[in-house]
Amino acid sequence: MARILFVLSSASALHLSDGRDIATGFWAQEFIPPFEAFRQAGHKVDIATPEGRPAVLDALCLAPEFHQDDPGRPARLQAALAALPDWQAPLAATAVNAEDYAAIFFPGGHGPVVDLAGDAAVGRLVAAIHGAGGLIGAICHGPAGLLPARAAGRWPFAGYRMTCFSPEEEREAGLAERLPWLLAERLAALGGQLTFAPPGQAHVVVDRRLITGQNPASAPGLAQAMLNALTTRGAGL
Repeated sequence: MARILFVLSSASALHLSDGRDIATGFWAQEFIPPFEAFRQAGHKVDIATPEGRPAVLDALCLAPEFHQDDPGRPARLQAALAALPDWQAPLAATAVNAEDYAAIFFPGGHGPVVDLAGDAAVGRLVAAIHGAGGLIGAICHGPAGLLPARAAGRWPFAGYRMTCFSPEEEREAGLAERLPWLLAERLAALGGQLTFAPPGQAHVVVDRRLITGQNPASAPGLAQAMLNALTTRGAGL
């Protein structure tokens, strides 16, 4: 079985271009379902944040309006978080040995654009795991964790097909004009080839060993795509 590193945000505030700060963090419905899927498949999962500070949950992710299709989900997510103390006592990315991991995964929430997007240690982990033939997974704003990666001075994912939370979804959330920058634009500027589904619809993109999802609805499909890739990798195919 494989060992997988989840990297969560420990940022608690997002500074907007209008000078205001809003609460932020990681999004539980992009963290818990993949985490549970990997564990149930027998893989070992570790959790890290950039400096080993406790990860921060964006409480907004539990609001009823995000769970109209499943009103009982917030309570299940809260129970799962309460039973999983690792996210409150994570590893520090600076102390993680990339050679120990077959895959790295970045859940979303706006938190990653605050503390993962420019973190050198996170960038080194991504580049090392990718360079060693490992899998890279990221969902929603999680692909911000890919931005600082460099291999031989270049971004290793230039030319790769990928996705993230779309500009249209940012507009529907009322943030497109207030964010200091848009993740989709940063990824595209580095050479990412982005595609999007309509807002709220699941969309998973697999290109070589990079697997990305657009939004919370994409979490189950992304987890399954990573599990399939891990099985293929383990079989030496």
